[in-house]
Amino acid sequence: MSPVDPHSFTDSSEPFSTHIALNLFLDFSSSTIIGSALILLPTSYSGNLTLDSRALSISAVVDPDSLSPLPFAISSSADPIKGSPITITLSSHSSVLIVFSTSPSSSALQWLSPAQTSSGSHPFVYTQCQSIHARSVFPCQDTPAARIRYSARINLPLPLSAVMSASKLARRDPIAGEASPGVPDSLWCSKDRIVECFSMDQPIPPYLFALAAGEISGRDLGPRTRVYAEGGSELLDAAAREFHGVEEMVRVGEALFGPYDWERFDVLVLPPSFPYGGMENPRMVFLTPTVIKGDATGAQVVIHELAHSWTGNLITNKTNEDFWLNEGFTTYAERRIVEVVQGKDRADLNIGIGWRGLNDEIERFKDNMEFTKLKAKQEGVDPDDVYSQVPYEKGFQFLWRIERQIGRPAFDEFLKKYIATFKFQSIDTETFLEFLKATLPGIENQINLQIWIEGTGIPPDAMEPESAIYTKLLSLAQEFKLGKMPSEDEVADWNGQQWELYLENLPNSVEASQVAALDARYRLSESHDWEVKVAFLKLAISAGCKEYFGEVERSLKQVGRMKYLRPLYTSLVEGQAKEEEKMLAKRIFAEAREFYHPIARGVVESIFSKHIC
Repeated sequence: MSPVDPHSFTDSSEPFSTHIALNLFLDFSSSTIIGSALILLPTSYSGNLTLDSRALSISAVVDPDSLSPLPFAISSSADPIKGSPITITLSSHSSVLIVFSTSPSSSALQWLSPAQTSSGSHPFVYTQCQSIHARSVFPCQDTPAARIRYSARINLPLPLSAVMSASKLARRDPIAGEASPGVPDSLWCSKDRIVECFSMDQPIPPYLFALAAGEISGRDLGPRTRVYAEGGSELLDAAAREFHGVEEMVRVGEALFGPYDWERFDVLVLPPSFPYGGMENPRMVFLTPTVIKGDATGAQVVIHELAHSWTGNLITNKTNEDFWLNEGFTTYAERRIVEVVQGKDRADLNIGIGWRGLNDEIERFKDNMEFTKLKAKQEGVDPDDVYSQVPYEKGFQFLWRIERQIGRPAFDEFLKKYIATFKFQSIDTETFLEFLKATLPGIENQINLQIWIEGTGIPPDAMEPESAIYTKLLSLAQEFKLGKMPSEDEVADWNGQQWELYLENLPNSVEASQVAALDARYRLSESHDWEVKVAFLKLAISAGCKEYFGEVERSLKQVGRMKYLRPLYTSLVEGQAKEEEKMLAKRIFAEAREFYHPIARGVVESIFSKHIC
């Protein structure tokens, strides 16, 4: 084999599929999907075709025209990271039909009972396929190197509805025979079922496949933007207020980076177990409800996901080792949109928060500095285990360094040319560097590209942001170490980001009495802004303020966003002589485990394996 990706069984000598047609029967009673995948190839092909799968049950592989069986084999032993390869033997075939079902333990799918949803009335299911989890929903070449178009018929119970990272074509009654042989008519056409049809006509990496189904309502925000939510009218109202400026953001993005090529930019607010802040699925961004803060600042996450429409979705990293091409570019693009929409001070604050986060990640990986490189070797490594801010913030710093070298007008011209050149392609770091040097001759003599890409830690020509607000916040954080709390006048106009930056720059060695006094004055532990609440609770744990353990427990049981789970669980279990905290963390996780998405469960278990014997 000649693999194209350390996280996939896809073989470079075999053709990439061009289109996948899916029939998916959502069985909420068994937490499984029963379905079929019609995989189309660019031309007739003879030989082995290797697909990725994880915890899928394959019941048949057939010629889609004759329905005659095709030889196939599935590895008897699953790779703990990549899953199990499916090897199909083709003879002058340009397509193959696979009948399969998912497992209740699918790493991409979370099935929620009515009691686990905001409405409490109906069940809910959603996918999270990044980084390598699409293979647990349907068999595919699960690497961003292999871009696909797809269509889907989703069969679900009334009165539920579905959304996808695709254009919705129809909602209609099931038709006998349309899902055969994958799903028998007795199931497909059973009473009180409905079929919704979708099509994604632009090629995307498999990790951008997205599906959610449940009690979902929506409201238009603009001519090509709409917000959806699970949880009824109250949450939908709050989401619509928070994201009312999305249409303007799309227009700003187009002015900066070129045409918006995905037709629509809709967003879905998911249940609180969603493990990320947002997921940039084209046409249907998924969001955590924690971004709804009541003051429109939650649009920050939306801006990041919007920026992915150009950098990440339009141009995609070829493998997860090149992840910075997605996230570094998107973090840069996000801050350019923020600068226009919300002002330079807000953009500078974002850079400051990112700078602090980058330094924290360098400390996190101090025993394995490979993962502080922009392009890190990940053979044998689960990308979820090493997910960090490094590709985001070090990638941003690299692009910011180039901008400072050549000036913003020249960098803007470079960025638009880069996007136009590689749109709807997946590229690696080497391709980017070749383009950089060809477009900006001599840049390698002005910036040490090797240190930025292959070097560990933070390069010497990276730059901490400079702004009056940022400098003042750091100064106040330094004064807190000496026992001086910020006055009410000093914090009167602070928003959540300013509090977050202030708290993140306080030392973990502060006295418990100082932490309690700060909270007594400003009620940070009760903040509705989760960034502020978690930053404070992390500080309280580090300072040994056990009176906040109850709030820590409530928080860990309320949300499943990994940005919050990782620091809180880590603060509870790392270090010596913390048996009480470790016991607390284990009990909380045991009680909250089923609430978390499978990806989040794996992250917490990884933290425990490192810090709890």
